[in-house]
This record gives sequence, C-alpha cells and structure tokens, in this order.
Amino acid sequence: MSDFLGKNSLTRRGFIGNALAGAGALYATTALVSCSGESTVANAIFPKAGNEQMTGLGEEWNGPSGIGDYAGKNGNTAAVVNDAHGIIRNGSIFDQISAAPIVDDVYDLVVVGAGISGLTAAWQFRRLKPGSSVLVLDQHEIFGGEAKQNEIEVDGYRLTAPQGSTGIVVPFTRAAESGFPIVFKDELRFPDTFEYQEPENLSKPIEIPQDMWSPMHIAWERADVGYYYKGTGLVKNVWRNGFADAPISDELRTALLSLELQRTPPRRDDWEQWLDSMTYKEYLLNIAEVPETVIDDVCAFLDPVMAAMGCGQGSDIISAYQAFNYMMPGVSGYVRYLTDGVDPTDGIYLATFPGGNTYQAKRFLQLAKPEALSPATNMAELQNATVQWNELDKPEQGYRLRLGATVFGVRHDGDPATAQQVLVTYSKGGSAATVRAKSVICAGQQHANRRICLDVSSEVREAMNAFHHSPVLVLNIALRNWKFLENAGVSCVRWFEGLGWWTGLRRNLVLDGEEPQPLDPNKPVFLTQYIPFTLPGEPFPDQCTKARQQLFEMSIEEIQTRMREQFTEMFEEYGFDWDRDVAEVIANRQGHAYVVAPPGFFFGKDGNPAPKEVLRAPFHRIAFSHSELFGAQMWESAAEEGSRAAGQMAELLS
Repeated sequence: MSDFLGKNSLTRRGFIGNALAGAGALYATTALVSCSGESTVANAIFPKAGNEQMTGLGEEWNGPSGIGDYAGKNGNTAAVVNDAHGIIRNGSIFDQISAAPIVDDVYDLVVVGAGISGLTAAWQFRRLKPGSSVLVLDQHEIFGGEAKQNEIEVDGYRLTAPQGSTGIVVPFTRAAESGFPIVFKDELRFPDTFEYQEPENLSKPIEIPQDMWSPMHIAWERADVGYYYKGTGLVKNVWRNGFADAPISDELRTALLSLELQRTPPRRDDWEQWLDSMTYKEYLLNIAEVPETVIDDVCAFLDPVMAAMGCGQGSDIISAYQAFNYMMPGVSGYVRYLTDGVDPTDGIYLATFPGGNTYQAKRFLQLAKPEALSPATNMAELQNATVQWNELDKPEQGYRLRLGATVFGVRHDGDPATAQQVLVTYSKGGSAATVRAKSVICAGQQHANRRICLDVSSEVREAMNAFHHSPVLVLNIALRNWKFLENAGVSCVRWFEGLGWWTGLRRNLVLDGEEPQPLDPNKPVFLTQYIPFTLPGEPFPDQCTKARQQLFEMSIEEIQTRMREQFTEMFEEYGFDWDRDVAEVIANRQGHAYVVAPPGFFFGKDGNPAPKEVLRAPFHRIAFSHSELFGAQMWESAAEEGSRAAGQMAELLS
C-alpha cells in the first residue's frame, strides 16, 4: 500500500473546478477519413484485442438504470457504445454516405450533440435569427450529454442524483470576482441567492457540505470527513490536527503539510505560460521542492482529486496550469496574487441541484422549444418536468430534436471555401440518412469530431488530434438509510485501496420552497461517487485509452461486488449491512468524461497557437463548441462555447 493520506491542510483553498460539464458528445467512434474522400484503416480507440467486445455489448452490461425519463439511459449504454464503434468501424463509411437518402428541407443550422453546449447553441442561434430552422442530432436517447440524472424510488421517497455534470459556483458576485462569471443567470431563472436544505433528526452534530466537491480538496472545514486506512479504520478529520492520527510516515506528513502551506509561488509576468510549460509533477519536484523520496506518494494522494474534479488524469500528465485551474497545492497561491491576497474559498461555494446540471439542460431546451417538456413555470416544476417525446421531432416545427441518431459524416457540399451547404449523415434505427444545412455546429468532443468531419483542413485536423479524453465511472448508490455514517460521525469518506476513492452526502438546494428529497439518517439517500482511472507511469495518451478500456471491461456484477466489499470493510463496524441498507447501484460509464490537458494545451508550443484556439475559429460553414475548448469543463464554459459558436454561424448567414 502506498503511504498516502488525506487532503487539504491548514490553509483553505480556492475553488475553480466543477465537475463533468454537461456538453453533449458522440462517444468513441473509430475511423479516420482522409480529406480526399478515401477511407483510411479504421483506427480503434481500444487496443485490437478489445474491438469485438466493444461492438457486441448486451443490455445486461448497463445494469440497473432507475425510473422515469432517464431509465435505460445511464451514461454510455451498450447501445451507444455498440453504435459508436460499429457504425464507422465496419469499413464502409463512404458506401453508407453515398447510399443515404437526403431527408427534410435545408436547415439553417444543424447541431451535432445535445449536451449543454449544443442546447445553448440551438437556443442562442434561434434567438439571434428568429424564425430560423434548427435540427439537433444526438446519439443518446435523451438530451443533456453528461448533464443527465438517475431517478429511483426507495421506501416511498423519490431520489435523484447526477450522472455526471453538477455544480454552480455561487454567490454570483464573488464568483465573478474570482473568474467565474455566471452565464444566462436571468434566462435560467436563478435567484440571487440559493437556499440549502438542512439535515434533520441527527443524533449528533455532523457537518454536511453543500456539494460533493469542496471537501475533497479545497474546503475540508465544510465537512466531517473520515479517511479509511486498511488496518487502521476510519480516522476522522485528519487535516484538523495535521494528520496526527493518520498511519503515515513523518516524511510524507511533512511534505504534504509543507506543500499546502506554500502560498507565495514564484512571481513572474509569464506565470501562466510558464506553468503550462511543465507537468504538475515537475512543478512539485522542481519548484515546490517536494522530496523525491515521497513524490510518488504525494502524487498518489493528489491524483484522484485532480482527475475526478476535472483533469481526467494525474500529475505526471497534466499541465501545472491545469492544476492551478483546480486549485491544487503549490500552484494555488497564484489565485491570491489575482485577488490581492483574498482566499476565494472564504466566500465561494457550490450549489447543486438534486440531479446535477440536468436543470440547466432542461431550461436551455425549454427556452427554445417549450413544447419538448411538460409545462413548468418555476425551478421546482422544471426540475421534475417530463419529456414530451412526441413533440421533439415534428416536421412543422422550427426546432427539431432527433435523438438516437449517430452522426458519422459531416462535410461541405463541394469545395469548403465556396460551398453553400453542409451535408450531415447519420444512422438512426439501423438506417442512414443525410440532412442539408447552411451551417453546422459540432458540439461534441474532438475525439468524435476528428472522425466525423471529413473535409477539414490539415491544420484543423491536427488541432483535433491534440485532444485526448479520460473516463470516469459515476456510481449512484441508493441507500435505505445512512445511520452508519451518523454512527461514524462523518458525512464524507475517502479511502485508498479498492474501487473508488471518495463518497459523501450533500445538501441539495431548496427550490421554490420545496425540499426535493430528504436529508435524514433514517431515510433514503443517494451516495454519488466520481471514480477516475489514473494510470501513472503510462505514456500519454496511452493512459487515456487504457483507462477507458478498464472502465468498459467492468461488468455491472464486478462493480457491485467490489462496492459491496469496500462498503462492508469500511462501515460494517458502524452498523452497515449491504443487503439491508442498499436499495440499488446505478453505474454511469462516461467513456470520455474529461479532456486531458498536458503542457502546451492552454498556450501552445514552439510559438504555435494552442489547438483549442484553432478550433474556436469556424472552418467555413462548420463551427465547434464544447467546454473542452475553454479548458475547464464546467456547464458554464459549455454554455459560453455554445453561445460563441451560435454567434459565429448567425453572422455567417447574415
């Protein structure tokens, strides 16, 4: 067992990260196509040995998925993975394209991807060009990208939890001062301040955080956290006494505390570019002077935090500037320089809806296409609004949403420089079809765009090829009660071996005076886990590929068994019984959850622009939008990128 410990030290930390921004993506397509129109050899995202498995998954692979509109739509389902790998990998892309009939009239805009970025782009485009015709295509059977939710009923209580994207940086004034301006606050009907639910019927005081992220790293004081060490058991609130009770070496304890106390990193005018020139591990060794004898254990402690919050992989891969974005030790001091010494965590929090950022996805859809959802006049009603499936894709509608449509070809109709239309080919229900558009926004991730955009320039394709993504497994465990946590006196738990690393309670928002679900140790609750797959020592980008293979090779039975063993080991002495206390385990496999940002991702290398900046400029009648182009994958950045792309295409058609 590596000698690692808890997190966050005697200093508070600023919050920049937000998890799993909900921009829609097309997952894991696998063929590269040359600009000349000749198909190259299908290039599997998975190693060769995994090809067959990734095109023959059965429905049993999905596992339980809850109830309601999101039932059967938990993360990357078997159908999504099979289609994404199989439709293009079969080697007959151009045969399919040439045989695909043209359907529908010419659209003003086609949006590929119905995550928050795509939904924002469609709404903003119609706002800029009233009366325009828009078609949104998405491979999944429901909109939202990673901003989706799981729903379940346990003992008469309806529980909701995020499949991925969750969290709003508040209060808005302080958030803006610290670099997190709210986007479309009024349109989203956000109040100036949010109200959080309070726990009920506690037999002892327990600090429960407003969100699931802050106590992981940047605000340990907002939760009672137990750190589980095999052979020792739960050690409570290790940061409050400098890890005096944690079974770690003095050398590691000193290294971590010293790192947390570094509040004055080197001042230099080019500090951002400088941080982006090295990995975070290089910064820790060479600038923060973490001893080489404990650097691996320090990184082993920090890596799951960074990877889960938004970096995808760990310190040996990500840029030190990306570590700064997520307020990691050593580099977080640069925030103080930007805020005249003020620590943002003293006044910045997260607000979390019960289903994560599903609310924002629903609201952006409702704004432009109100008939798509059941009537909702306030936040509480919209949170519970249901999809009106028959209203999504009617020929007479100006805004059409076509789900279950896997796009595998986007190309201009002729020379891109002079073409007046773009042709978009997709497969739905086993049949291919082509639609025509005056403009297209590809609102998915670049791992998909580089395979479906068939006629982009070599510069654009090279920029796309610079994007690599790591997976996250989001587990929602529905409990009949959480008395065992109350007995242990903790609201959150971290562990260091086995599947996963962190879970905890959170205080949901009170919406329009209504508490969405109970927060009572005697009543049901969802515990959410964000589980990354870090592989230190593996070369980049092989880390991402192998991590994704690990995730997709896990059956639901393996996930459930390993969770059962982990929870029993940690909590049995506090009265936990898996068979009695666990109602359901829902697994959401997010195969391309986060873009991984190595050195040069933000500011480029060798005098060349950063690939994300190349892709912010349209390629003739095709624009790109996704939170990854911002660098920090949050719902706010997804919405901003979607709005930017919509403006570009609206201007093109003016």
